[in-house]
Amino acid sequence: MAMVDDRLRTPAWLLTGIAGSLPGVLEFAGGRLSFVSEGRAVFNAPLSQVSDISFPWHYFGGGVKFRIGADAYRLSFVEPGEAGDIRGGREAGKLWKRVLSGAG
Repeated sequence: MAMVDDRLRTPAWLLTGIAGSLPGVLEFAGGRLSFVSEGRAVFNAPLSQVSDISFPWHYFGGGVKFRIGADAYRLSFVEPGEAGDIRGGREAGKLWKRVLSGAG
C-alpha cells in the first residue's frame, strides 16, 4: 500500500450509527476523493471541498472524520471487529493523513 503518482486507494469502512459499518474503497485520484461500496459511489468530490478533517486519537491513527458540504463522514481503515488488521490500518491512516493535509 503506497501512494503512486498522486493516487491512493485503500480498503475502508464507512462508520454508520453506533456499531454499523459499510465496507468499500476510499480513493484519491485526479484531485478527487471518493468512497465506493457495492459498486455505488457514496461520495465523489474535489479534495478542495473536503473540510473539518480530523484523525481522532481514539481511532489510534486508523481512522478519519471529515465533511463534504453539509455531510459528515467517519471512516476506519481497520475492519471493525476482532479480525481487523490494526497495523495495516494505521499505515493506511498515515498515507491518508498526507493526502488529506492538502484539503480544504
